[in-house]
Amino acid sequence: MKRLSVISSLAVLWALAFTASSVMAKDKDKDNNLEANLNGFEEAPPISTPGTGSFKATIDGSGTSISYTLSYSSLKGTASAGYIQFGQPGVNGGILAFLCGGGGKPSCPASGTVTGTLVAADIMALSGQGIAAGDFGAVLQAIRRGAVYANVTSSLFSLGEIRGQINAGKGKGGDDDDESE
Repeated sequence: MKRLSVISSLAVLWALAFTASSVMAKDKDKDNNLEANLNGFEEAPPISTPGTGSFKATIDGSGTSISYTLSYSSLKGTASAGYIQFGQPGVNGGILAFLCGGGGKPSCPASGTVTGTLVAADIMALSGQGIAAGDFGAVLQAIRRGAVYANVTSSLFSLGEIRGQINAGKGKGGDDDDESE
């Protein structure tokens, strides 16, 4: 009887440990999914434009690359560059890495979608903001702290026509599983 009790207790403990590790893995996956909705009102100062866009990305499990999709349409100007920048909402910051239109990335389409991958070699130095060239870890920390935004510049708005703060912790497909936040 004692042996059955011990086996039952161990089975319950194993089930609890498995459930806890599954929840932690799900939370970690959520932290690796990134998204931003881009529009002119997020620019600093704001821009009146019909342009909109989205940035969706995933940090790989080892934290050494970010696979991204940047989509945009209806810009007033012709798209010239897309990149991520180091700055909190409403504050302009330096360019961390190009998504299109520079930094060895493909040209930006007039409208549409650009996909790619960012790695340490893509990270540009921002000495005035404490980021060294190639410091991918610092960029990941800034993203997770809400201090990185995606920006698309155009022929009419060279500092940016649409912008959106990158948010970490969204579930796959961009839906946050916890509605209480």
